[in-house]
Amino acid sequence: MLERLEIHNYALIEDSVIEFPDGFTVITGETGAGKSIILGALSLLLGEKTEVQSIRSGQESATVRASFALDPPYPPNLAAYLEREGISLGNESLIVSRTIKNNGRSSISLQGRLSSRTELAAISKELLDISAQRDHQSLLSAANQLAVLDVYGNCDEERRAYRSAYESYLGLKDELVKKKQQLEQSQKEEDFLRFAVEEIARIDPKAGEDEEIAEQVRVIASYEQIHESLSSAIGALHGGEVGTSALASLSLAGSEISNAAKADQSLSVYVSRLESAAIEIEDIYESIRDYRSSMSYSEEELDRLQGRLASLQRLKKKYGHTLEAVCSFYQESQSRLNLTEEQEIWLSKLEKQIASAADLVTSKALVLSQKRQKAAQRLSSQVEQKLRTLGMKEAAFSITFTQIQPGPQGIDEVSYDICANPGLEMRSIKDVASGGELSRIMLAVKTSLAESDAVPTLIFDEVDAGIGGSVALSVADQLMNLSRSHQVIVITHLASIASKADTHLVVHKEIRDQMSYSLIRRVEEEERQKEIARMLSGDDSSSESLGHAKKLLQTGRS
Repeated sequence: MLERLEIHNYALIEDSVIEFPDGFTVITGETGAGKSIILGALSLLLGEKTEVQSIRSGQESATVRASFALDPPYPPNLAAYLEREGISLGNESLIVSRTIKNNGRSSISLQGRLSSRTELAAISKELLDISAQRDHQSLLSAANQLAVLDVYGNCDEERRAYRSAYESYLGLKDELVKKKQQLEQSQKEEDFLRFAVEEIARIDPKAGEDEEIAEQVRVIASYEQIHESLSSAIGALHGGEVGTSALASLSLAGSEISNAAKADQSLSVYVSRLESAAIEIEDIYESIRDYRSSMSYSEEELDRLQGRLASLQRLKKKYGHTLEAVCSFYQESQSRLNLTEEQEIWLSKLEKQIASAADLVTSKALVLSQKRQKAAQRLSSQVEQKLRTLGMKEAAFSITFTQIQPGPQGIDEVSYDICANPGLEMRSIKDVASGGELSRIMLAVKTSLAESDAVPTLIFDEVDAGIGGSVALSVADQLMNLSRSHQVIVITHLASIASKADTHLVVHKEIRDQMSYSLIRRVEEEERQKEIARMLSGDDSSSESLGHAKKLLQTGRS
């Protein structure tokens, strides 16, 4: 609940600290005293946009701070924030603060941590709800109307089941979109890939083949040069006249050294070495001779090899810088072509899964909708009965359903409709309800939801607009009943409502040194009796007014 509100330099309030106990609290005061300033301050904590004009004249900034006493389990948005920030409230209160500066900037803190206006709004709306004339009237929002109905109808289980089916359905649809995009891209490439695969398969390149063929082409193209050089080498090794070939020269040198070795045995080693050299030269000679004999020149083979090499070069130019890259591209292209076929099969299966998921969504949505419609009948009847006790005796209230495409909340769009006067058609409350009527509708709904509504603090303004007498007493009774399950704060002009409250706060205005100040104080006993007397007749000193006020207070406490 809201336990403390601090307002500094906001509008006519310089420094005020307001303590809010549990139960039923009323705020009263003469017109223009500053009651609406309190609502304005609270609206800042609900994430409303700031206005520098609301800063007290002569000041650089205004600050509104509130503390909320909460027991776990905490509301969802607050629980998520505390976990994310690593904050444990323990026995502490939640402190919410907002400062606006005259340069138009503002700062927000939650439990001492800087926060955003969006985060503030998400958390504070779980803590308090303001029903004021066209300000923060959550009942006007179609989404909130549906949420109210779900709370009243205890539809949590059905909503979770539907949401699970709906999210699975969305997930499959997202996957289908991605698969279609992949398939579309693959189909665009399919003709190119098929041509590439067929071209590469027809040529059938092997890694390193281009280098081998290039070498063969170089050899064949140099046939005459090689043949002539080999012939000259053969002649040098084993041809010509004695003494002109290498082998003949070695033989001659061997004979001469052998003769010399007869006289000098130390020369025998050179004879052996020359014999070994002659054997090696003979082997080289025979190998070169055989190689020359095996050589052949074919113009057709040269053309074939050059054509093959040109084909390989084209493949490298189109599909990779090397034949290894070409072969890799070939394998990848085959896989992508196979994937296209697999994708088409998978796409068909996925579409069947989506159809099945859509059927499940529809089924869960209908279950949820049926429970909502039953709850709507009960809530409509209950609200209508309460409205009749709140001065709207001829009012007819209903909740109208419109079926829409499945969305996050189901297939239902609801409208809270009312006919305040006989003979008129039912229309949405946002279009026809006055501020006072809307507050009474809110009151009727809130009292109907008293056992299940999670928002702990309810603030009403203009709830007494256009009513009096027995209707005002009935409104007071409804507020008293609501305060048994919620903290209820009401700004009122009616003594019959104020007299029923557990706590009475009075706002009054003072002028000091030609400056206006709004002050808030708690009144009890005689001071409260005088305030009730003022509300009754505008005179807080006459014995009649005081007597009537005393009687009202005694009745209210009984």
